[in-house]
Amino acid sequence: MENNLKYLVLGYRKYTGTRQRELAEELEVPIEIVTSLETGTYRHPTERLINKIKKLTAEFDQHDLIHIGRGYRIHDELGPDFKYFLRGLEKVRGINPNELKRLPTEECYRVIGSVNLDEFEVMKAGIQA
Repeated sequence: MENNLKYLVLGYRKYTGTRQRELAEELEVPIEIVTSLETGTYRHPTERLINKIKKLTAEFDQHDLIHIGRGYRIHDELGPDFKYFLRGLEKVRGINPNELKRLPTEECYRVIGSVNLDEFEVMKAGIQA
């Protein structure tokens, strides 16, 4: 789970509409730790913190939260090149970008995050399309 912790935390926060400060208060940690968790730079979370996160996310499908978080991260990482990623999804997986855009926001990011391919390779495919 530690490899996906950054996506789980970000996905939970985005799905629930929680702000980083609110999540920090719920987890009883400084806001900097939430930021570090979401970016993946918090390398050694305590067992206590991991248990709090598991408890907080237990009522949700954790795989969906991870996919949502990964989808948001892909969007942030690619920035203006995200449009090429969407084109690439159509080329490599047959996912229509127009249909994807019509989905509710979290569902859209869940689909994006569930694609088990390197986002930069998908983006390159979209550039070549």
